[in-house]
Amino acid sequence: MPVPYLLTTLLYLFVALLAAVDASFVSLNLVGAFPALRWVRVHFVTLGILSQVIFGLLPGLVASLAKKPRPSMRWDIWLTLNIGFVALVAGFSGVNHAMIFTGGTLIFIAAILFVVQLWNVRGGDAPASLKYYITGVLYLLVGIIIGTGLWLNWSDALYIKVPLEAHIHANSWGFMSLVFAGLLVDFVPMITGRPLGNKNAITYIFWGMALGAFGLVLGPWLGGSLPPTIAGLILHIGSTVWLIVLMIRAFKGSSRLNSAGAWHLVSSYAWILAPVLIAPLILLKILDGKAIEATAPQALIYGWVLQFGIALIPYIARRFFLKEENPQLGGSWMSLAGATLGSILVWVSIFIVPARGVLYGIGFALYALALIHPVMEMLGIVRDGLQKHELA
Repeated sequence: MPVPYLLTTLLYLFVALLAAVDASFVSLNLVGAFPALRWVRVHFVTLGILSQVIFGLLPGLVASLAKKPRPSMRWDIWLTLNIGFVALVAGFSGVNHAMIFTGGTLIFIAAILFVVQLWNVRGGDAPASLKYYITGVLYLLVGIIIGTGLWLNWSDALYIKVPLEAHIHANSWGFMSLVFAGLLVDFVPMITGRPLGNKNAITYIFWGMALGAFGLVLGPWLGGSLPPTIAGLILHIGSTVWLIVLMIRAFKGSSRLNSAGAWHLVSSYAWILAPVLIAPLILLKILDGKAIEATAPQALIYGWVLQFGIALIPYIARRFFLKEENPQLGGSWMSLAGATLGSILVWVSIFIVPARGVLYGIGFALYALALIHPVMEMLGIVRDGLQKHELA
């Protein structure tokens, strides 16, 4: 992963830690002057940490797996992505529509350039994961359009009945689910020495996730239409459970399941399955959908996305930046406990209304504690890597 992407990943990881502390203090009424902005927190993890890793890692990773020359650093993509992200966050903070439009447009351009870059690696030697990556970023483009339109009143023009839900589904079940699955297809064999699954299983999981995500985006787009939503749920849950079973089998067979990093990857998927499994109860009006939709994305991002990153980002940095042949996964038992308990409390806060603020605040305090070890881990990796570059 190029150094500029590695440094911005570290920066956004540190900001995510501060954002978790901020959310905790505000919920516990310890700080009232600067109320937490939940969408800023979420986007620092998704468009911040996650996009830096994906945009920085995938071109070189796919090229190496396809046995093609390593592509050069694309400064145009890095600058467009990061300037767009800063503009978007600034726009969110001040509810500045011009800044939001500028940020969304720049990130959209960066994603288009990135898809073209990945598309150029296709061919007979391209890895099976490439279709996961390209399709995932195409869902990101849909998510950007819907998300930007939320602030600029595009939803009526695009005939989107429930735009917020469609935006979350495009980014979560489309973009992140597919890209994460592709990363597992590529990295589980490196970690365990055995493939994640056979060719047919990898292909079936891809189509289940891709079509499932389409149904989950189309459902709210049409105003909560049940047929595409239910079909999407079945396909996505089935494919995700299959992926988890294959991952656990590979880790167990290689005796890697006794490490905190492996459990970070496995347990992270509990928090993507939780809202999917709750969805039928919302559709049947058994549970209050508004309360869940307001809070569940926080547990989804900090429980699933961040835990996945806590395990895999240090591994990636050690393998491609420090050039270690058999690096360890990131995380510790403390970060695993903090992220897991934090997610449990954030979910419980949805249903216990009188204690919601306290539970939510303690949950984010645990997230902050869980992030301390990964931040220190990445600081050490960057320090060691830069020292190696100086000596070389």
